[in-house]
Amino acid sequence: MPRSRATSSPASPDKRLPVNPRRHKVPIEQRKRVATACNSCNVKRVKCSGERPCRQCKNTSRECIYPVTVDKVTIAKSELDALHAKCAALERCLQEAVPDSARRQQLLALGSKSIAPRRGSDGLHSPAASPVSDGVEEESAVAEDGRLLQDTDGTARYLGETSGATFLDNLKQFMSTIFPLAYNGSAPSDPAIHIGNIFLSSVGRYQTSDSQPLLVPIVDPLWLPTSTEMSVKLSDLRYFIQEGGAISGGIYFWGDLTSLPHDEKGPAASTAADLVAHRPLAFYHAAFAYSTLFGLTTTNSKQDGQLGETYFARAKMLLGNPLEVATYSTADVAALALMGMYMVEMNRRDAAYMYITTAMHISIMHGVHRGWSVDEMGKRVFWTVYILDRWMSCLMGRPPTIQDEVIRLDLPREVPGLPTCVGICANIELSRIAGHVVRDTYRSAPGTWNDASSTGLSHVDKVLRMLWNWQRDLAPALQLSQDTLSRDRPLCTLHMNHNQLLILTIRPMFLVAVKKAVADRFFTTHSWHSQERDQQQTEPSRPAWARIESHPQVGLFRDCSDAARRNLRLGRWLAKISPASKLLLPDMHCIFNAAILLLLHQIVFVDLRTDDVSDISFALEAFAREADVGDAYAGDCLRVMQDLAGLVRRLRSLMFDGVPHVPSPHFAPAILSSSAPSPLPSAGLGLPISMIPLPSPGLEGHGGADYMTSSPRHQQQQQQQHHSLHHHHQQPHHLSVPVTTMAGTQAPLALSYDGVNTGLGMLPLGVGSGEALYAELMTWLDNDEMSLNGMYAGQMI
Repeated sequence: MPRSRATSSPASPDKRLPVNPRRHKVPIEQRKRVATACNSCNVKRVKCSGERPCRQCKNTSRECIYPVTVDKVTIAKSELDALHAKCAALERCLQEAVPDSARRQQLLALGSKSIAPRRGSDGLHSPAASPVSDGVEEESAVAEDGRLLQDTDGTARYLGETSGATFLDNLKQFMSTIFPLAYNGSAPSDPAIHIGNIFLSSVGRYQTSDSQPLLVPIVDPLWLPTSTEMSVKLSDLRYFIQEGGAISGGIYFWGDLTSLPHDEKGPAASTAADLVAHRPLAFYHAAFAYSTLFGLTTTNSKQDGQLGETYFARAKMLLGNPLEVATYSTADVAALALMGMYMVEMNRRDAAYMYITTAMHISIMHGVHRGWSVDEMGKRVFWTVYILDRWMSCLMGRPPTIQDEVIRLDLPREVPGLPTCVGICANIELSRIAGHVVRDTYRSAPGTWNDASSTGLSHVDKVLRMLWNWQRDLAPALQLSQDTLSRDRPLCTLHMNHNQLLILTIRPMFLVAVKKAVADRFFTTHSWHSQERDQQQTEPSRPAWARIESHPQVGLFRDCSDAARRNLRLGRWLAKISPASKLLLPDMHCIFNAAILLLLHQIVFVDLRTDDVSDISFALEAFAREADVGDAYAGDCLRVMQDLAGLVRRLRSLMFDGVPHVPSPHFAPAILSSSAPSPLPSAGLGLPISMIPLPSPGLEGHGGADYMTSSPRHQQQQQQQHHSLHHHHQQPHHLSVPVTTMAGTQAPLALSYDGVNTGLGMLPLGVGSGEALYAELMTWLDNDEMSLNGMYAGQMI
């Protein structure tokens, strides 16, 4: 009887056929086939080569998946029945002890994850593989999730995991939880008790102008300003977002920004069809609109009617409806991208998202991503849109418009008459890494985690190695000097973007470490906690405030803080070299994220650096300056930083009072005793940005030798050195700033089951938010290891 061949087209690659009952057991030494075929070959009953992927799957472009190896055991039936009976009895006991079904399921899920076997992509246990198990654990181990946030008008929009608004909302929830600890025992009349109220009350909301109508006046689309005005505007645009200082050639390319458009003298266009011939003017009007924003640097100058709306209206009128695809060509892509950047600067990020994705879709529609009908200028414009698409993906936490695998267009080349392409090529490679940050590190694409596990590297390791390789392989012209920073503005922006990606990669783990530091300081665990935590309680040499130094990822946390310091220094430098100290919104975004991270750093680490205080003060001053211009986004960010700085200052006074000041290996020897208050700034320095002195050339506090992202081997060396109290690189300007010392708080503050003891009084549980606070701290302690293992598994190689 002929064997029936099963077709695999409708079957899933995870499905397999049962074992052939006629198959004879063949000794291993006599096998002519592999012991286990992949699922596709198994279903087709064909010979499998045993490779990954096997030859059959590779030739037919099928997904090659091997079954998970499961160890089989044999036990007596009586023993199996006894286990079933015991399991049923335990379930009944659990139901009586925990009547709440939801809480019971949560406990069962946590228990299942703690005993679940960990495996790699091939189902085989590997010590070098990332300890990430099934998909359920993957989802629960993410430190922060995307969420729907509302703007001031109540419109909800989805912002993903990499979005700064999502991270900030997660931080607001954390601060709302510890707020009772920070201000318990304060007098009701104490004005400090109201610090942070606005920040904490904005949970679930974020600042944007997308819901507010953009007032577009009625204009003549063919009108042009004078030649002098056009030359000035195009020159400003070239400096800020194209050639810059001419060293890098720019990290974007928009087109010819040197030639002026011709003034169209003729009858006014009356219909949309009449405007088609004048569509090239849309590019110039979009450029004029964007350039107008660079000159708004005086008090209250950023007001409606002065924001370049007339130029934007002309560009919009000339381009027409973006859904009328029949009228669009690749010549319109640069204009749409510029209009998107204008929307970014106007704090209309969703509108910018739509303009940039529309520009990318038009490019795809004309086959530019495959290299069809495009010259060198068109190629550079496409890659500029690609860079912006990846940047918007990180900014909004949303998937990119196009995947790298489908792009066949060559990278830009050196062509006479055009700026050098080294800058834009480096930015393209950095943007590819940004795609990995969104897709892999934050798990927006299921199925990618197994690929990283099979290499023995976690996804954080993988991205950090990419960033380190990118920095190492930069062209010599793009390397930043340790002694002086470049006056090429786009080059400095490129390095800011690199540091921002480093921060995004480590930031989720950093927030978990912040929560852990607060929980360890204010909470003493009970005997039913893990054995490791019980051992930590019995070790007198490892108090709660010092445990961070022995954390396996402390080197990564310090790298993240160092990246924030570099970005604040670069931001200060950009303000110094830019006309009227003008900073663009992407620059402000990097400065804001860096300042927030340094504030959180002061919760985790007991030591303070004088440069950190100066850097945070610069950030406050920069946003105060933009808020004075009339920027609502800058004003909102300024309030966030001021409120968070007040909360952090209050937390430090409770967490580190009476704690011996142990110096960190990154800092010079600490002053061991002082009564000076914690020097966290509550406002700007009150000086113009250009007058605030730059830190010394060494970005790391020891001669600047570690300006580049730490290599994997260097990170291991850092972790080994963290137990040492001496560092041979010592400079006076990096002396650690001591914290406040108060008598009467010798031991770490404790939480008991009857109340929260903050050293200033008892916060009764069961009244108000005390019980919720206790439960939240319990959750942080219980889930800390699982969360960090999910985000970071394995050490740097």
